[in-house]
Amino acid sequence: MAAGDFILGFLAGCAAIIVVLALVAFSFIRSGDIYGLGHWKLNAKAPFPSMWMNLGYWTRDDGTPIQHLDEAARNMLANILKAAGLASNNTTTQNAVAVLDVGFGCGDQTVALAELIQAPSRPHFRYVGLTLNEVQQQAAQQRLDASLLAMDKSAADNLSFKLFQADAAKPQSWNKAIRTAVDSLSDTAFSERWLLGLDCLYHFSPSRKPIFKHAAQHMDANVMAFDLVLSDDASAWQTLAVRLLGFVLLCPWRTFLTEGQYRQQLVECGYDDGGHIEIRDVSDHVFAGLAGFLQRQHAALSPYGISLTGYTAVGKVYSWLHRTRVLKAAIVVARKKSKSQ
Repeated sequence: MAAGDFILGFLAGCAAIIVVLALVAFSFIRSGDIYGLGHWKLNAKAPFPSMWMNLGYWTRDDGTPIQHLDEAARNMLANILKAAGLASNNTTTQNAVAVLDVGFGCGDQTVALAELIQAPSRPHFRYVGLTLNEVQQQAAQQRLDASLLAMDKSAADNLSFKLFQADAAKPQSWNKAIRTAVDSLSDTAFSERWLLGLDCLYHFSPSRKPIFKHAAQHMDANVMAFDLVLSDDASAWQTLAVRLLGFVLLCPWRTFLTEGQYRQQLVECGYDDGGHIEIRDVSDHVFAGLAGFLQRQHAALSPYGISLTGYTAVGKVYSWLHRTRVLKAAIVVARKKSKSQ
């Protein structure tokens, strides 16, 4: 009986395997994947070489247009660093640098920042990153670890990176480990201390003021950012439209400020308006480039059954912003008042 049961079990198992394989084959044939393009999934390389996500700066220094998001997004960071005087071609690497990066994404921004300012060549570089998203924090840590592992050990000795999941908009909510890490950035050994907010500050609730105040009053740090600024010429209905847009994007109702309001907010938080706050309109390099990329990406991926419907709708919004300039894409640099002021 035992031998008979074994044979029956074996045959039943074989039959089950055959049925499953038949169902899988039938599924492929019915969907057309076996003869179509569905096997693209087998050719995708993971982890992805980049996971950038910001609106992008879609013009190179020589004036030629950029076609892909990863290059445009990195270029946005590069232009912010140039405006702050941190890019390697704008300054020497003699200064030690400390950065609090709020909303650092999936790690590309962290690694690129260190590369663009030539952090290994500086006396010291200390970086603390905060993000609300746990999955992105984990992905960023993996990407950062891989980058540091590939780096010469002697070059990495003067680099310090710490990534945390936290609400950067609410410094009072930070735990002891985060407060200690952020406080370490105020060390006077760092002649360059900066708060970086790349394409995230308009999400901060209740407003940008708590993080600006913390950077100014507790870190004695300057601000470098990319943000969206409400046009002075926006009509009442246009202002309502962008406030509704912000509401859909889970932003505070009055998150979009005019340039004058934005400047005043920085002054109230401790930054010097005596020629030390720059709000530069870069809309020509942002909205149209992103909208065009989303259209191209949708056309390129549609044959593979990949839908970008949500992103193409967003692309239409950016096309509208490009035409109307209701919101301006802006690079913001604000410097602290000197101690004597």
